[in-house]
Amino acid sequence: MDWHVFAASIVGAILGSIADWVFAGVLFHGRYQRHPEVWRTTGSESLRIGGAQVLCLWTSVAFVALAVMLDRTGLSGALQLAAMIWLIAPLPLLVTNALFIKIDALVTASHAAGWLVKLLLIGVATAIFV
Repeated sequence: MDWHVFAASIVGAILGSIADWVFAGVLFHGRYQRHPEVWRTTGSESLRIGGAQVLCLWTSVAFVALAVMLDRTGLSGALQLAAMIWLIAPLPLLVTNALFIKIDALVTASHAAGWLVKLLLIGVATAIFV
């Protein structure tokens, strides 16, 4: 594997992880408790956080690979790809979940914004390193 692709994937995962922490862990943290019954409270939180980090790395690797395959590694192309992916998957998924799962609207909005920021940051990492 080209070291540029590796670097973009790792940097993207780190930046994406920070976005996850801010948008899913810090913003509106108190609003998660408006409906505490929907959140898991048993089991190891460390394992869940670790699993989320693995998924963030997977997202970054898949994004970089797709950007390379589609020749969308310039800044404009990578950011457009990020926005299109967000419109195709995380946004509809989160909004649909909010329609059927009792979750605070600000938490849903924060998660949706977090996904957009995560994908845009991975796009920036792709443009810089690839």
